[in-house]
Amino acid sequence: MIKYFLFWNLILFTTICVGQNQVETQSLLPEDGDIPNWNLKDSIETYFGEDLFMYINGGADLYLEYGFGEVAAGRYMNYQSNSILVDVYKMSSIDAAYGVFTLSSTSKGKPQMLGDQSFLYDYYLDLWKGPYFMRFTANKKDNGMIDTLMLFAKTIVPKISINGKKPQLTQVFNLPGFEITNLKYITGIIGLNNIFNFGHGSIAGFSEGLYGKWEDKSLFVFSYRDDRKCREWFASAKGKMQMSKKFSNYTAIYNGFSVTDKAGNFFSFKPYNKYILVVKGLGWEEAKAVFEKLQGNLDTF
Repeated sequence: MIKYFLFWNLILFTTICVGQNQVETQSLLPEDGDIPNWNLKDSIETYFGEDLFMYINGGADLYLEYGFGEVAAGRYMNYQSNSILVDVYKMSSIDAAYGVFTLSSTSKGKPQMLGDQSFLYDYYLDLWKGPYFMRFTANKKDNGMIDTLMLFAKTIVPKISINGKKPQLTQVFNLPGFEITNLKYITGIIGLNNIFNFGHGSIAGFSEGLYGKWEDKSLFVFSYRDDRKCREWFASAKGKMQMSKKFSNYTAIYNGFSVTDKAGNFFSFKPYNKYILVVKGLGWEEAKAVFEKLQGNLDTF
């Protein structure tokens, strides 16, 4: 009898908690009347965990890799039959939300003073605030619709009390004299392959990683649990690169190696403490100065 009582109390508690989470995310979206002349077309849809595949089949695995909680989505229409889709993704952490935001961003975005960071594109707005990643999408591009996208965002952002802070690893790209653009924060292979595919298992096992563009070159920093784990994965990368069909001209160097891809681009690899550093576009001798600057920043962590 006691076990039966405890079981049903556990079910009740779980149901209440799930309900609270669901209401929390759904309540961020505007209700009818919150924004003049705009109303929900249908009810707000909410998806949890792996049910995300039912909503964005083909991209859900990326969100799940970062750490996905739930998404609340609502489509709004006005009397002219214009529509705006609002997607609010609640991730498992601030870092996860930031990561999804960076991977979704491109160099074409115009920075906006909304949330912790946001970019406006031709017909949509991407926004990061605390553990939330949001996308506001208009059905057409014109100034009036863009202004309305901003209005929707300004309605939601104040409801989120948690402010985000970029992961510490992003500080490694604070390099005087280097203009690093298109920064991406990743936590797994799916995210990495959306940026660059080094080949099956060549770069793997990292806990977090960072990518950035510098002129026509690219910088990668991969962080591992500890020095030993980093060395193990670096040794694996060396072996796989020597056998790779994507790369050639493998050259072993003390505490590193370099290769070239089929287009003739150099890739220089170096382990440093619990990190693997990669510079695309520079041979080993040229990359040494960049490695030293990255190492100097990592020493401050």
